[in-house]
Amino acid sequence: MVKAAVECKVNAVHPGYGFLAESAELSKKLAGHGIAFIAPTRLAKGRSTSENKKFLNDIAVKAGIAVLPHSAVFENIADLTGEAKNIGYPLMVKAPAASGGRCIREAKSESELKTAIDSVIRQCERFGYEKSVYLEKTLTHPHVISFPVLRDKNGKSIIFPELDGSVQFRFRRLLVESPSPYLSKEARGKIMSTLPALIDGLGIVGYASIDFFITENDVYFIDVKETIQHFHGVTNLLTGVDILREQIRLHSGEPLLLQKDSIRSEGSVVAVNIDAMDPYSNFAPSPGKIERMFVPYGEGIVVQSPFVSGDTVSPNYESVLAKIMAYSGTREKAISSMESALSNFRIEGISTTLPFLRGVLKHPDFLNLKWTGMQMAYESRIQEVLENINTPEEEEQAALIAALALSTDSNASTIMASAEHGGFLWAMFKGNRKLQY
Repeated sequence: MVKAAVECKVNAVHPGYGFLAESAELSKKLAGHGIAFIAPTRLAKGRSTSENKKFLNDIAVKAGIAVLPHSAVFENIADLTGEAKNIGYPLMVKAPAASGGRCIREAKSESELKTAIDSVIRQCERFGYEKSVYLEKTLTHPHVISFPVLRDKNGKSIIFPELDGSVQFRFRRLLVESPSPYLSKEARGKIMSTLPALIDGLGIVGYASIDFFITENDVYFIDVKETIQHFHGVTNLLTGVDILREQIRLHSGEPLLLQKDSIRSEGSVVAVNIDAMDPYSNFAPSPGKIERMFVPYGEGIVVQSPFVSGDTVSPNYESVLAKIMAYSGTREKAISSMESALSNFRIEGISTTLPFLRGVLKHPDFLNLKWTGMQMAYESRIQEVLENINTPEEEEQAALIAALALSTDSNASTIMASAEHGGFLWAMFKGNRKLQY
């Protein structure tokens, strides 16, 4: 990448989101050639991820924002049992660089602590992160809220409507909506009143996403991410502001020209990731060739995908196949538009999370504003979502198909074994050629 940047005589590199966006090594190499790196402030300041985590928490506390009970960051990891007891179980084991569901594990009791720590360290090694961890108290029923912000070098800033990322699996956001239907007027006002001091204290220039846990009575600071976020298009669609363009402008030293009263905030956006994972097999990766792919379209629907029919999904990269966003005047209409889009999205050849997402949109907890960030922590909850996928008529059809399949020796034992363990009829009859709809 550095070689290509030099040969093309560029004056700046935008790394997108992912591993490279947080790479101190890439930042240094580009700087050696006089090329700007549109990256987090901590890289320019020379702070490691471990140092940065303490810095962020300290600034949050000074700004009057509560933080969860947590330990220091440990680089020389020995016995953390004492630290864990001080915080109390359940707790999270996190690497300071934890992001996108990587390098984070829950320990519900002392017996799970070492396994969780070892798992996080292995992931740090795999992804090239600093091998350090800290412990943080787990909230059992939080909502995960992010506020996108822009700030220029002169200190002028603007705060955008929040994103709700409460629909997660393995700490990875699968569905995002904006604005959050869970955030009360009082909680929103409390956060908005403290954000300017936090933003100024951090010295952000460009873009940042500031994350919080929200409970019925409390607001807790989680993290600040200064790399462009995967779901930044939600803000673009809701407000009409090109966040990526503004980030580049501000990093180049240009002033923030946007005014708060000029930003559109009416309506609602629902967005989902479609991943190459099998929800019927505990979200196991499902790489392979996409035999056929049909992308939906319609008013208020935006689909972003690098894949087309005939492409091969590699097991070596992110599992995201497509991102779908639906904008409408109300949350209910946006959900309806998304349901229609997912019903018309076709992928043949590999398993995807399409059925799971359809189940979420139909789930009573999601529709009635009772969903929480830990909803998908247990397999029983996953099954509950998957059971919401098909109509009674579709279930009857699946039962007939399964009954017919019982007449063949090759399928009978598999179907009966799965049925005895509560397997889903559609999952039992997927066969070798997979069709997701």
